Parts: sequence; C-alpha cells; structure tokens
Amino acid sequence: MPSCRASEVSLIVRRVTTAITVTVSLVTAAPVAHGQQSIDNALQGAISAYEAGDVAGAERTLRPLAAGDPEAAAWLGATLLKRGDKAAVTEAIRLLQNAAGAGNARAKYLLGFQHAIGQGVPSDLTRAAQLFQEAATAGIGRAAYNLGVLYAKGRGVAQDPTQALRWYERAAQAGDPYGAYAMARATELSPQATTRAAEMAQAYRAAAEQGHLPAAVRYGVLLAEGRGVRKDPAEAERFLRHAAGNGYAEADVIMGDLAASTAMGSRGEPARAAAASAIGWYTSAANKGVALAQFKLANALFAGAGVERDMPKAEQWYERAARQGFDEAQYVLGVWKSGGVASAKDPVAGYKWLLLAERQGNTNAGKVRARAAEKLSSSEISQAQADAAAFRAQPERPLGRPDDEAPPLKPMAPKR
Repeated sequence: MPSCRASEVSLIVRRVTTAITVTVSLVTAAPVAHGQQSIDNALQGAISAYEAGDVAGAERTLRPLAAGDPEAAAWLGATLLKRGDKAAVTEAIRLLQNAAGAGNARAKYLLGFQHAIGQGVPSDLTRAAQLFQEAATAGIGRAAYNLGVLYAKGRGVAQDPTQALRWYERAAQAGDPYGAYAMARATELSPQATTRAAEMAQAYRAAAEQGHLPAAVRYGVLLAEGRGVRKDPAEAERFLRHAAGNGYAEADVIMGDLAASTAMGSRGEPARAAAASAIGWYTSAANKGVALAQFKLANALFAGAGVERDMPKAEQWYERAARQGFDEAQYVLGVWKSGGVASAKDPVAGYKWLLLAERQGNTNAGKVRARAAEKLSSSEISQAQADAAAFRAQPERPLGRPDDEAPPLKPMAPKR
C-alpha cells in the first residue's frame, strides 16, 4: 500500500486530532451473553476510568479482560496509546491489530487513526480509509466523520464531496458531534442551504449541545437570523455566550456584530450602550488574535463609533490584522501608509500592502496600487515588490480558520 508524506497527514490531523479520545459509542451494542455481566461491568468501570483520565486505573482493570475479549483489548489499546511511550504504543498496535482481525470495530477505528497519523505503524491514508469505512459501517460515528474528511480532502480515496457528506450524515446519525457539525457546515455552504435549513439547524444544535463550540456559534447565528429555526435573540445569546465563555473567540465577534446591529437600530442611551458593548466584544476577540475583530475594532476607532476616535491606534490594529494576512486590512493599511493618514508617509510600505491585498483578489487595492505606482520611482517599486515577496503571514492564533478545528468538547449546561 502506498505510504503518505507527513504533509499529507497534516491536512487531516487538525480535523481528527481529538478522535483518539474515543468518546463515541456503537450505534448498536453487541448483545450481552449469559454469564458475561460481571465482565461487562468491569469493562464499563475501566471505560469510565479512561474517560475520567485515570489511565493507570483503566489499564489495571483492562489487562486481565483483554486476553479473551476483543472489545476490552481495543480499550486497552486506546489506554496504552494515551500513555504514549514507545513500549506502550508498540503493545497497543499489537492489541489493536489482533482485535481488528477478530472483527472489533473500535479496534479498526483506532488502528485506522494510527495509520492516518503514522504513529506505531506506517503512514498510510489508503489503509486508514479502509479501516475507517469498516468501523463506520459497524457503527463507530467518529470513524464515519474521519472517513468523510478523507473524501472531502481526497486523501487515501478519490476526492468526492458527495461521499464526504454521506459519511458526515452517517456520523451525525450515530450521535457524533463533529460529524453533525461537518454535515451542517457542508449544507450551509451548499446550494441546499435554503431547502435544508431546518435540518442544518437541528444538526448544529445537536453538536452544540454536546459541546462543539463552532456549532454553538453557527446555531447562535441561525437563531439570531431566524434561519431554519424560529428567531430567538435570547437563545442565540445563550449559545454564543457559551462558546465565548469557553474561549472560542469567534463567538466574541458575532456577539459584537449583534450588539453593533442593535446600536444601529436604536437611539440615545440604548444605542450608546449597545455600541459600547460591541466595542467590548471586538476588543476581546482582537486581543485573542482574531484578524476580523482587529479589523472591525480599527474601523470603529477610525470612525469614533462606540469609542473615542483614535487614528494611530486604528492603524495599529489594521497593521496587526494585515500581518496576519487579512486582505481588507492590508488594503486600508496600504492606503493609509501611502497617504500618511495616521503616521508619516511611507509610499514603499503602502505599495507593498496594496500589492499583497491585490494578490488576494482585492480589486480596490489593485486600482489604488496602479495610481500609486505613478508616484514612485522604479527602484521604489522594486523594493516594495521585494518586500511583498518576502512577506509571510503571521497568524496570531494556532488555526487560521475555525472550520479547520476539532475543538475540545465543552458540553452546555441545561437551559434554565
């Protein structure tokens, strides 16, 4: 079987990093044979210890069970992988291979994941896809989700968005929050977004209630807009605050947008209070490194909307967003640097930022850059072009796009 390069693996690892936790259940549990109840109780105790982070306790309970029970062997394999040292990983792979050979779905899923990341076995996305499909067919929801990711990326299988959506849907049906989110997101970005809005909203909610923070944000947006679900601003705020309170900074941006919308539709003190709230949310997200929030905060500082006008500070925020590669900020910064709007003129730097924005498809930047070129010498243009060529975006957050995340789950508290 062909092995894959580390760069290929990295394209899916961001999506499937949390899969090793193995918190999903089989859709249909195997029947309990007479006389097996004590073994099953012991296994359940070990699983509970594993999920609570007691790896040593789980291992002690699982070792005597694993010899005659492929399911216990699979869980022992998961426990040893959690331990992580070389000897533990080697033993885990042996256990998983034997259990998978005996037909155990959980072992197939875990072994597939190891092939996907190349730990303890050769990196082989084709083999990973085969094992994920076998496990998914047997009811492992996370395996169905990971297989959907491989189809979406064309890794180990031919790229096929239709198949990706099919497996996302299967994962969602098995109760996997990542599958539910992926299905809903793929639907929202498709031509079916309007006709399947209710189904999309339901999937977002299911994932959000299990603690998927991006799903909580998307469901909050749908509630705020009344799209696929009855409009409910208070409930929208509950989901968004849950995500924001658990550190998902993109939720801060949406809360800021909702407050800004309220400010524009109000007058007097309510408008001022809403505008100040928007600034607070944008500032929170901007300080956490969200480029869009940095850009919006810069706009507010430039306009004096909800905050005292401060051009130098606005330029600082534009530059932070621009250095992350945000093209709108690069465009504005290029205009400002070229004209000396908030600081000393720097036509070469201005040309560089305009060129960078233009290369990302910003047509306004292209028009301004063409006019700016008329005022620069050939050596200045060459310098700006060299600076642009040397530019590398510097993301302030580990992941540039929230859709690429497989975030830790943060279950929501029951509604009061």
